[in-house]
Amino acid sequence: MTPDDLRRIERWNWLFGALLVAGAAAFFGRDVVIGIAVGALLSSVNFWSIRWVAGRVMRAEGGRRTALQLLLVGKMAILFVLVYLAMRFLPLSILALGLGLSVFLLSVAVESVRHTLAMKGRLPDGRA
Repeated sequence: MTPDDLRRIERWNWLFGALLVAGAAAFFGRDVVIGIAVGALLSSVNFWSIRWVAGRVMRAEGGRRTALQLLLVGKMAILFVLVYLAMRFLPLSILALGLGLSVFLLSVAVESVRHTLAMKGRLPDGRA
């Protein structure tokens, strides 16, 4: 995948998150809306940070590269803590939080299908 593909996944994250929140607001109560909104926000920000740090890792060398790789691990720990804090202290539906966090999976699936259809009929090196 190219950096452009990753940016498209990021945009899908934000779009699907907004659509889920709007749908939840239309059909469900406050706890579900908050759960989906928090989950989608965490998922989208998490993917943005992965893309940002991974881009820096690819351009870095030596000790800086190692430090950035450790930052990715630390970022994951921060995500776990934020999910725990959301479940512990916010008035939200845990199922809705999980659904919001799953926006990332839907975004990857849609972009993977789009990418596959765009590549259909092309050689692996991109020639028609």
